[in-house]
Amino acid sequence: MRIAISVDDHLDINKVDEHELIPRQAELLVKRGVALYLNAGDTYNDFGKTLAYFRRLQEALGTAAQVRFIAGNHDLVNGISYEEAQSDVDPLYLHEKTLRIPGNETVVIGNNGWYDYSLAEPPQRSDAAYATWKRAYWIDGQIPQPVSDRERMARVLATTEQALLAAQGKRVLYLTHFVPHPAYIYFTGHRMWQMATALMGSAQLGALLARYGVWAAAFGHLHKRDTPWQLDGVTYYHQPVGYGMRRRFEWQSHDFFTEWEKTLVVLDV
Repeated sequence: MRIAISVDDHLDINKVDEHELIPRQAELLVKRGVALYLNAGDTYNDFGKTLAYFRRLQEALGTAAQVRFIAGNHDLVNGISYEEAQSDVDPLYLHEKTLRIPGNETVVIGNNGWYDYSLAEPPQRSDAAYATWKRAYWIDGQIPQPVSDRERMARVLATTEQALLAAQGKRVLYLTHFVPHPAYIYFTGHRMWQMATALMGSAQLGALLARYGVWAAAFGHLHKRDTPWQLDGVTYYHQPVGYGMRRRFEWQSHDFFTEWEKTLVVLDV
């Protein structure tokens, strides 16, 4: 079975016409024999638009391939509450779910993820300092959240461990949005980035995946493309599409579809 994974498509920020995009994506996925298309978040700055897009993509693919997605921080800014984000809002939404591959020892565990400041560039600040900075400077400050960041991340770890326990004996592909391993974080000494690193992910998640012998994990959020990297026994895939804006240009071409196809992670299981 062939799985393809994308992340950080940012269709609104990149000014992509999804009605033109979807038929091309469906055609390419079918042509390449993809049976399961996974997206690890940051599709729109509105969960309602994100969900509508993946429903349209699934409709275009029909029975040729399944679509599943999780939410990144951008998806959570509008159109969904904290409680809804933790619920089964749609069959295509893979957060806190396990997808079993028929006739295969592989399972896909999805979890949006979050952060607990454990990846922050030293010196460590207080939780209150990071929370205040987030509200002032980071898009996540607009996300409705009745719990602290540490509490939200604690739920990620707890639900992930429950899923891993249930999947023991299987080959696990873990899909999340935020950075799960400290090896991916780079330090610059710049104060804004020093604070932003606290909001990148959690070192505890990577340790948990290693402890349960996870086969592979795919994520995004950092907007820096890397080759596959095996850390603590887990193979990590980080190939975000990223931004193609004039003020923040992260692409190698000037065409979204080219970048999307180039950054697809394709796995045969």
